[in-house]
This record gives sequence, structure tokens and C-alpha cells, in this order.
Amino acid sequence: MSQKKLSELLADPAIFAGTLIKAGGGAVSLDPWQKDFLRNQSKFVCVLKSRRVGGSWIMAVKMFIRSQTVPGYRGFFVSLNREEARGKIEYVDEMHDSLPRSMRLKRVARSKDEIAFVNHLGKKSLLRSLAGKAPRGRGGDVGVSELPHCLNSRQIYEGALHVTARNMKHSLTVESTPLGKGGIFHDISRGSLGNFSRYEIPWWLCSALCVNVPKASISAYSMSTKDRVRIFGSKSLKAIHASMPERAFAQESELEFVEMEDAAFPMELIMTCAEAEFSPFAGSPLLFRKVESVPSPSDWEWLSRARLGALFIGFDVGRKKDQSAMAVLDLVGGKFETRMTVSMRQTPFSSQREAVEAAIRCGASAFVMDSTGAGMDMAERMERAFPEVAKGLSFTPKSKMKMVEGMFAALSERRLVIPAERDVLAHLASVREVISGSGNKIYNSTRAGGHHADMAWALMLALEAARGVNHNPAPVEYSSISRRRSMRDF
Repeated sequence: MSQKKLSELLADPAIFAGTLIKAGGGAVSLDPWQKDFLRNQSKFVCVLKSRRVGGSWIMAVKMFIRSQTVPGYRGFFVSLNREEARGKIEYVDEMHDSLPRSMRLKRVARSKDEIAFVNHLGKKSLLRSLAGKAPRGRGGDVGVSELPHCLNSRQIYEGALHVTARNMKHSLTVESTPLGKGGIFHDISRGSLGNFSRYEIPWWLCSALCVNVPKASISAYSMSTKDRVRIFGSKSLKAIHASMPERAFAQESELEFVEMEDAAFPMELIMTCAEAEFSPFAGSPLLFRKVESVPSPSDWEWLSRARLGALFIGFDVGRKKDQSAMAVLDLVGGKFETRMTVSMRQTPFSSQREAVEAAIRCGASAFVMDSTGAGMDMAERMERAFPEVAKGLSFTPKSKMKMVEGMFAALSERRLVIPAERDVLAHLASVREVISGSGNKIYNSTRAGGHHADMAWALMLALEAARGVNHNPAPVEYSSISRRRSMRDF
């Protein structure tokens, strides 16, 4: 390769990525916005994006290229949880391995949380990944993924600003799908906070989701959701749209922020109980396993080994429209640790019954499931098979209020430990308090992300299973939405 060609590659990060980096065994194909993002030298950058458009990946690409081309480079990734944080280091490692051997910097360190390179002059570049906390120490670039979903999002943002403070070449990038109106990311993305270079990337600007990005980038904005999906959506995007309520699709894929004022559990409250470092392996701060199908025998074997105390299980039954959700809580040292979640979509009732029976046989102290409608027959079967353990609970306005009050108390007292896992947080945050025409409180969900708060209700049912267990709770009164507003206004 000529010196001129090499200089061009190193000078333009978009050419560097498109020419030298491989993904999936082939050359990287960048969307126009990704090329612009790589070339953007602004100190502060905000990316408001749809799901699955490659936002966190392209941020990792940008910081990786700088680690290879800027002597002594330091960069920090900040993610929602440890699993996603370590994924950034895996991205970087794969990109480094894909470079031509003659152009790779020597890799001198590699752990799950950081990777380091050294150039021919002995200058060391370092990329470090953090879970749910602000970077500290020496300055450098910072890239924050899913900022509004992160624990302590404001502290992370302010800490990241200070890490970039001493050098105008040090940059801060924040990227996320929309969450609720208000909050630090909403304010940044809407231009009311900071001098950010801002990107808005709906699904039709991504070639993996859109069949004609150039044409869609001109005409899709003026179309209805239904029409632009029909005309420009890929086969997979159309399938996603067909399986989600319109409002949920608008939030997940078309950058619409939802109203959070009527949330039964404010995100700030949920986050006080979230643990960013979790895994199914021994030694993890939170032993947690997520299952997204009918659990296998190995899943139940894991639960039997991983349990540390008394198990309490909640099950929200579904069949076609809604998924079935199971939550397993483990009472340890006076706190309920979320040990396992199970999601089963369009699963025959016979398979669901087998899963429930297997869960109870793992040593459940108590099991409570929704016995409304489709759940009635299964609940009766479980009560007969496990009379000392299983119980059905009919969902009524009164029983739902009781469960919401129990969840609110557990969150307020920090007696519940949940993984800082995107779906669990979204389900809890989507429970809404609505006042009916007769003045009664009704609890439902926005169906954000295509769900109906199924895992939130499963968690509440698990807490209901533990009701009466002597875990020394301090009484906390549930604060209704109207009461919270009056107290805030006062």
C-alpha cells in the first residue's frame, strides 16, 4: 500500500472503517449517517435512534479507530449493565482482529472490561468499559449507551463532562432510544441542554431495516407509519411492526418519547433497586438468569444450584396476544433478589404448565399466578397439584391496586433487587395509573416494546406470594399519581 493511500485511510475514519474493518467475515457497509458520525469532530454528540440501527456499534467503531490512530488515546464506554459494557470490548477486539496484520497496533492487554494497544513508539492506547457509573481519573473520550436507561444517568452525564473538560479534543457521545419525556437525555436530544451536534435516526435511515434509504430519507418523514412501513420496510421490519401496537412501535423505532407523568413506578424509584452487575455465574453481585423460551432442564438445574434462600414465584399467563411471564425471587438477607425471569411467547398451555410445575419443584416456598380468564384452568390444576404452595389470584381493580402498593413499598424500601436489564426496567416503567370515569384507579400498560407489562405483573405476583413472610418490612404507603403531583407542586 502506498504512503498516500495509507495517509488517506488514517485521515478519514469513514474510509478506514469501510476499507479495513470487517464484520461477519465481510467488509463493513456504512449508512450515510454513520459515515457522517465517524467524521464528526464535535466535542459533544447526541444520537437519538431507533432500535437496531447500529448506534452503539458505530460509537464503538469511532473510538476504536481513534485508539489505533491517536497516540496515547484513552476512551471510556459507559453502558446500562455489565453484560452490555463488556459487549463493547468484544466489538473492539473483533475489529482489531479484522484489521490487516500490517496495520494492527500490538494488543498488550485484554480483559472483559478493558483492552489496550501500543504503537511502534511505545505509546499506549486504552479503552475501558464501565457499567452504570461515571468515568473518573485521567481525561479522554466518553461514549454513553442508553443514557436514560442507566442507573444514575445525571451523575454519569456530569461525570463524563468532567472527564472531557481539560482538552477540547476529548469528546462526549450519548446515544439512546427514547424513553420518557423529561430527563437528561430528553433535554439533550431536544436541544434544550448543551451545545450538542444532534442526530435523529429512525428505522428508515438504516439499510438493514429499510429497502431504499435514499428515497426514504426524502419522503418517509411526511408519510404515516403504516404507509412508510409498507413501502420502505424490510421483511423483518414489517414483521416487527405487525406484532407491536402502533404507539409502542413509534417509541421503539420512530423516536417518539412517551409521557411518564402517570407511571405507577417512576424510573428514578425503579433505578434505586437496579443492579448493573449481574450474570448467571458464581461470584456475580446478582446471580440472574434470563430465559426467553420454554426453560430447558439445564435452566431448572441452574435455578436449583443458584438459589440462596426461599424462592417465591409469580406467573402472568398469556397465549397469543401477550407473552407469559414468570419471575422467581430469592429471599436473601431480608431482600428479594430477582433470580430468574422467563418469557414464553405463543406457547401452548401444556408447555406452560410443565414449566410452572418444574419451577415449583425447584423448591418454591410459594407460587401465585393470574387466574383471570385463560389462567383459570391452569391455576386450579396447580392448586390441586401443590395445595400447600400454589395459589391463583384473580386480577381485579382491587387486587391490582394491592399488588401495585406492594411493589411500590418494596421499591421504596429497597427490599427488591432487580437486574438493570432493559426489558425488566421497561415492563416496570410501563405500568400506568389511570383514573376511570367513576373516579377509581385502574392500572394498565402502554404496551411499550410490544409487551403488556407482563414481567412487571409477574414480579408483583411473586411479591404477593411472599406476602406475610417475616422479612421485617417498614410500612410504606403507596403514593398515587395525583398525590405525588400535589406534593411536588407544594
